[in-house]
Amino acid sequence: MKRRLLLAVALVWGAQIAGAATAPAGKAYGPAAALQFELSYRGDGCKPGALHCYPGAGGIPLADCANIIPMTASLWTPAQLCADFRRRMTTVPTRDRKKGIIVMLKTERCATKIARACTITTAALEKRSTPLAGQFLIYGLLIKPRDGDNPPGHLPVETGANAWKNDAAGEYRFQQGPGATLVFLDPATGSKIATTNAADMQLLEWVFVKDQGHTPTLHRMFQEVLRKIADAQTQRGMRSKLLG
Repeated sequence: MKRRLLLAVALVWGAQIAGAATAPAGKAYGPAAALQFELSYRGDGCKPGALHCYPGAGGIPLADCANIIPMTASLWTPAQLCADFRRRMTTVPTRDRKKGIIVMLKTERCATKIARACTITTAALEKRSTPLAGQFLIYGLLIKPRDGDNPPGHLPVETGANAWKNDAAGEYRFQQGPGATLVFLDPATGSKIATTNAADMQLLEWVFVKDQGHTPTLHRMFQEVLRKIADAQTQRGMRSKLLG
């Protein structure tokens, strides 16, 4: 039954993908740009019914992204990211400053499979499938698959100079399976506002193609997070006035 379902899904969106792949290039940002960016890493068309239905596909390296900052051994904790955020924003005009932080952890394990969830997430953030993505400074981390890592971070999957990635997986509660993990931070305090993943945000290949690069669920999440950041900022301002 599962195999027949996958075959049916593949056939339904196969023609849609073919059409999208030949669509003219759009603007630098937006749904069309996000879709084109993702398709450029997908390789040959889907082979219906195969586990690795996109045999020539690859994930999107963070090195290919202009708007996702790779995390490092000295840039991954909430405190470090917030300090980096503040440093970067001092060089930006007030009207153009970001309002929040997104932390993305991914493995790209499913890059050749039917969902391509990590790849879709990366494309949606990098090319701003919703304009609200531009309100966030985004940090990304590619890690090894962490099957059975419960609680997150306890398995020594990463070794040597990359051992810090185990701690990062624990800090941001990375879960193997539903695609990339997204964590939203308040840049003023480093507090975690919300955590979600690619599956919950519908950042899946067939959905992304069907919706022509639009990501309404992600857009609504951004709206909610930005509202919470603004509310927290207002409350801090009120406390500051009261304390004089």
